[in-house]
Amino acid sequence: MCFRKITVFVVISILLLSAASGAATYIAVEVPELRNSVLRVVDLYSQGESMLLLGQGHSVSTLAEDTVVPLIDGISGRISALAVGDVNGDLRSELVVGTDSGGALYFYAEKGGTWERQGQPQYLWDTIRLLEIHDFNNDGWGDVLVLTGKGEAHVLLSSEGTLYPFWKSKPGEVVVGVEVIDVDHNGYPEVIYAFQSGYIAVLDWEEQGFTVLWENYPWGSIESLVVLPHQSSPEWLVVTSQKMVYGWRYRNGEVVSSRLFEGNELGEHLFYFTGQGLLSLSQKTGISLFELQSASVSEKWRIPGIFGNQAFSFEGALYFRDPSGIYYKLVEGSNRWRIFLQNQEITESVEVLNHEGELFYRLPDLAESLGLIVHKGKSWYYVLGSHEVVLDPEHNCIRYDNVVIPMTNSILDMGGLPYVSAEVFPVFGWRVELDFSRQHVIFRQNWGWWL
Repeated sequence: MCFRKITVFVVISILLLSAASGAATYIAVEVPELRNSVLRVVDLYSQGESMLLLGQGHSVSTLAEDTVVPLIDGISGRISALAVGDVNGDLRSELVVGTDSGGALYFYAEKGGTWERQGQPQYLWDTIRLLEIHDFNNDGWGDVLVLTGKGEAHVLLSSEGTLYPFWKSKPGEVVVGVEVIDVDHNGYPEVIYAFQSGYIAVLDWEEQGFTVLWENYPWGSIESLVVLPHQSSPEWLVVTSQKMVYGWRYRNGEVVSSRLFEGNELGEHLFYFTGQGLLSLSQKTGISLFELQSASVSEKWRIPGIFGNQAFSFEGALYFRDPSGIYYKLVEGSNRWRIFLQNQEITESVEVLNHEGELFYRLPDLAESLGLIVHKGKSWYYVLGSHEVVLDPEHNCIRYDNVVIPMTNSILDMGGLPYVSAEVFPVFGWRVELDFSRQHVIFRQNWGWWL
């Protein structure tokens, strides 16, 4: 499917283009239709065709091939979570909707083309953050796993479509991640959950209730939990506050350690997509895709400067949601960027270098256009009005008269000439904008207080 309107995500700094020179480049574009939505990729009608299920405000709809199909309207409370599964044992999919107001759970079944609410809502008195439907006790009715805004995990068992509270995580502990998968390949799904305090466990159903199949206490508080659904043996990973990556899997009747290594590159939210890799969302480094190796990760690409807290894959593309509710699609871009000074193109006269995923510009090529005068015939010394500007690559700073301005990115010496990143140009009274839709770099005047 495609979306008709796409708005480009533009920032006033250089975002990453690739992890290494010659690698594929990616850009993030906004999908306006999805703004402020709760999304699930589902096969709603069990026809082998995935579609997007949207919760927007008080309504639920589907979006496929640019067509919005309303399903449910007038839900009390704003929708905060959605799930699809066979709750009443009729071999058809039903909808479970979670809300923020009162933490209500609503159950809907399709009858004659209309989605009708079944029974009375359940209230958990906290915003519903996550919903999953799985038959934990193998009775033919889908049960509901819930994660709330305060970090409480719940399991509600279904009896012919009526949901009954059954299990709740330990009071006072914050669940930072919960996953459901058949760990031991016995045909029954297990619940994997992790406490922020530094505890992880696997719950297994035995006879009339859950038992702890396995538990562990990794070093440090737990920041993220992710499951790798290998066919032979699923694997689950956590990243701790010590930036250690722990991995486990079930083998020969017991849970064994599968990985242990430092993962400084990994962020607070992790998502694994088969055939693509490990997607990391970090407030510090941005969005990265990693190839997971036996005792390390290898970055495939990165887009710094932007952050998300949710991600999903749909029709082969990756999407993520930022904290403000805006959804972006990651699309492959071009390695060639056109350079503009205001509205005048200067691409052919400016040398651009992609160094470690950051764009660097050969400053002498831009000096005259930016109003800089080379001082004493040296490319590292400039006069800007009545001010002297000196680039100091050794100390990685700029000396503006007697003011030292440290740089985050390196000032590169390439063949005796300075190459600088976008962060340098505000010192000269210019800002750098990126137009990702057209792969344009635009220099615009932006006089600072010091000029």
